[in-house]
Amino acid sequence: MKALVKTKAGPDGMRCMEIPEPIPGGDNLKVKVFACGICGTDIHLLHDSYPCRLPVVRGLEFSGVVTEVGENVS
Repeated sequence: MKALVKTKAGPDGMRCMEIPEPIPGGDNLKVKVFACGICGTDIHLLHDSYPCRLPVVRGLEFSGVVTEVGENVS
């Protein structure tokens, strides 16, 4: 799947790339995303003014439908 990933420090460290599609388990679920946007934190991560452990996948502002659920989700 495509994802926005901060892979290294600096503004050139944010890139759109293919990553493995997650498999939900436990209390997690998987959402098929139809639209997403940029969060204010993404701008801070771009400029290294917000702490994070690299690599980090971004994507807080989205909408879509649930396609799979973990075994603990009712």
